[in-house]
Amino acid sequence: MAEYTGLTRMDVIKRTTGPETTNGSQWEVQLSVAPPPEWLEFFKQSGEASASATSPRPQRVVFDRASVVFKSDEDHVEQWIEAIDKWIASAEARYVMSLDEASRKRSLRLDDEARQRSRIQQLNDRFKNL
Repeated sequence: MAEYTGLTRMDVIKRTTGPETTNGSQWEVQLSVAPPPEWLEFFKQSGEASASATSPRPQRVVFDRASVVFKSDEDHVEQWIEAIDKWIASAEARYVMSLDEASRKRSLRLDDEARQRSRIQQLNDRFKNL
């Protein structure tokens, strides 16, 4: 329906698996769908800047289609998952708001175009017999 995204309003992005690792330091979780670029931007902007080099930050998360990968020792995995869930919720809310705004602007533009076409038709009708 919308030309600006492949997602529909029904495609809510959320974490669907718990963290899994193959080496004890790199962890991966799955998302319900692969996020679009605009959503990823909102994700990267989530979260507070942290002074600690090891604390969770959205910029440290890597996306591979519908996978989220992060590095953490086992003592901090829960902290990472809590942060990732919070960032996902924030990105999702901001993305939905941006879709709503884009839809509203598109609707206004289409209304303006329809009014302009109607006005042109009125002018043409008014002067057609001259």
